[in-house]
Amino acid sequence: MRDLSDTALDFPEHPDWVWLGWFWRPVGLFRDKLMLADAGAYAAGKLACLASPYALHDGGPVLAADIALEWMGQLAASGVLPISPAYLAFECGLEEAKPESVLRYADLVIIPPVPGWHSSACVWRATCCALADHKPVYLLDGEGS
Repeated sequence: MRDLSDTALDFPEHPDWVWLGWFWRPVGLFRDKLMLADAGAYAAGKLACLASPYALHDGGPVLAADIALEWMGQLAASGVLPISPAYLAFECGLEEAKPESVLRYADLVIIPPVPGWHSSACVWRATCCALADHKPVYLLDGEGS
């Protein structure tokens, strides 16, 4: 018989946010519907991986990088030190963001409410990697963040 904690580490290949919330919300590592100010208070002074869509973004890599840059500014204004795999991928001319390299140093992941976040492989991979390392993931609320 498998332990529930083992099952929680068997992340689905494709984004399944309902599954993720079911396993990770009760232990407090996945918090969703957070306002920007609340996430800023929890993460103040910490290095955050800003997980936003990049590969296959509807607006292309330039728009994806612009969105990431805008959110990095908002997080910095909230007292969080953000680093964005999507922005770095654009600056380096990569086709895909690599959140694993950022997560080696980041204390947590913040997901902004940008179009396409829920189906983004980049965002999903950053989330799963962070939770596997027992780092918190904060999903911002789109209603006023």
